[in-house]
Amino acid sequence: METTPHVPTTTAAGHPEDDAAGADAPLAWADDRVLPAREATVPLTDEGFLRGDAIFEAVLVRHGRTHALEPHLARLHRSAAALDLVVDDSAVRRAIAELLAAWGERDGAVRVILTRGGALRGLIGTAEWPPSISLGVVEAPWRTAISGVKTLSYAANQWAVRQARALGADDAVIVDAGIVHELPTGAVVLIRDGACSTPDPGRLPILDSVTVAALREVAEVALVQPSLDDLLGADEVVVLSATRPGLPVHAIHLPDGRRRDLPAPGPVTHQLRTALDEHIAGTLDEPPAPDRSAPAAR
Repeated sequence: METTPHVPTTTAAGHPEDDAAGADAPLAWADDRVLPAREATVPLTDEGFLRGDAIFEAVLVRHGRTHALEPHLARLHRSAAALDLVVDDSAVRRAIAELLAAWGERDGAVRVILTRGGALRGLIGTAEWPPSISLGVVEAPWRTAISGVKTLSYAANQWAVRQARALGADDAVIVDAGIVHELPTGAVVLIRDGACSTPDPGRLPILDSVTVAALREVAEVALVQPSLDDLLGADEVVVLSATRPGLPVHAIHLPDGRRRDLPAPGPVTHQLRTALDEHIAGTLDEPPAPDRSAPAAR
């Protein structure tokens, strides 16, 4: 594998490399209170733990304020409807508000998780990424009965990441029947001759990215069904997600051992990131007021 820093060190996701000591240790919301993430639990009999029957959202935090919280919560409700789960919106908002209050005016990401067993959990922590990453092309069937739903069932996604790392890459880009879809945990934007395009969630079984929607508010990004040739012919490639608003790609690794290097960041990527950063800074959500009126979530 390349020598790029490990992708990623994201304590909001509760990864093993979390530094439990220190100011940036992740915090959790469980059983109606904020506590250190290492102390939070979920019942072993919960179907969310046993079978991954759960949904979640991850939201960017800048200076202690979320960005695009309402679109993320709208997507959470759509995911819940697809899985026949009930969302206690007041409890979700209370969890986020209390985590933000405890986190202070720092950057990071906040995540909320809702399981089939009725557990509502929250996580907040730092979100750190290297200056750029490489992608490995992983060919796999990607359509399922719940494609585009943000569930906790990530075994296939993590399998794809492992396949990409076996190619020497940092992360995967999924290709199904010759069509570029998405990353296991993000969207991809292709840039060629100054024009930007991204896979279309209306025609492909991929997540409808909130961050892509934000980018399209400040830049023209066509919704397409890009081929593998389109990916390999791109002048620049950018990864987008809530915690990665404009991460350049410096190389594409193919299953046959070939590698294509890319500028990271290229000139258009630099412009996109600047415009998106300014947009995010100017549209941060107002700090929520904790609501103690709703009943506690289990």
